[in-house]
Amino acid sequence: MSSFKPHAIAGIVFGLPFVFKMQPISLAVFYLFFALIGASIPDLDHSSRKNKIYLMFIVGILLSVLLFLYEGNTISCLIIVMLALIFYISKHRGFTHTFVGIFIISLLFTLFIMGFLPTVLRMCIDFNVEFSGNVFIFIILGAIGYFTINRRYFRLYLLALAAYLVIFPMDFTVINWYMVFAMMFVGSLSHLVLDLNTKMGLAIFKPFSNTVFHKSMASILILVWLAFAFFQMGVFSIIY
Repeated sequence: MSSFKPHAIAGIVFGLPFVFKMQPISLAVFYLFFALIGASIPDLDHSSRKNKIYLMFIVGILLSVLLFLYEGNTISCLIIVMLALIFYISKHRGFTHTFVGIFIISLLFTLFIMGFLPTVLRMCIDFNVEFSGNVFIFIILGAIGYFTINRRYFRLYLLALAAYLVIFPMDFTVINWYMVFAMMFVGSLSHLVLDLNTKMGLAIFKPFSNTVFHKSMASILILVWLAFAFFQMGVFSIIY
């Protein structure tokens, strides 16, 4: 399936069981944004996204230079450069549509947000610029959404994100980064499940195996997801 909408819905559905017991509910909704992003990430390897990949590379370089001049620490922004290179090199339905690929990409996006958000907030304090953490959460998730979310739905994504942060202000210090990674990974996994149901199938075990799998593997992954989902909603949590 190449349509954004089914992937977006699947990402949210796959993420729901893992925030089902989370309190307050507003925090659970926050993490679903990462499941949505995760569901959109694999298709950044599509040839139609090359302009965005070039922009991602340029932004990563510029931010890395700025941070180097400011504090000598460029790791968080160099991650953006690494991601751009991965998406540029990967062929469509290649590395970004494998278990290894979605694990690495989800981890890198998480590390970028985890490192960049406090750095920018610290810079604001140093330069006496008053901005709330909500503003930077919106900017960072909005920027990631620009690169990942389908253009047709990007404004709706921004509107939903803005409305959420206005109604339920977020304190970035309470963000569970393990949950952020898990939701991105689960969202990306839902993308693989849908693409396994196409004629092309996916070689999801690359680089360990070049075997292309189809609907039968999708069914297996759904059963595995259901098992984890029921376990998560049962006696105790496995993520938080």
